[in-house]
Amino acid sequence: MVFPNPVKENYTGPIAIRGITANGNVKITDVAGNVVYETKAKGGMATWDGNNFSGKRAHTGVYLVFATDEKGDNTCVTKLFLVN
Repeated sequence: MVFPNPVKENYTGPIAIRGITANGNVKITDVAGNVVYETKAKGGMATWDGNNFSGKRAHTGVYLVFATDEKGDNTCVTKLFLVN
């Protein structure tokens, strides 16, 4: 689950991704498959500030969130819409 979703242009707080395996790997990609952010879940939750690796706000669009446990046995995919 991602909250808020959609992420509106005036929102500046963290984007929460919940329901992830503790210490799971999280990758956020654009729909073309380019990774814009990567992190590890802490306590079943990860956060994203909406910025890419360069520290700039990601472009308006749909993003896919891929989460997996450390072994790759349990995975989930969800999407979010970011507006700038």
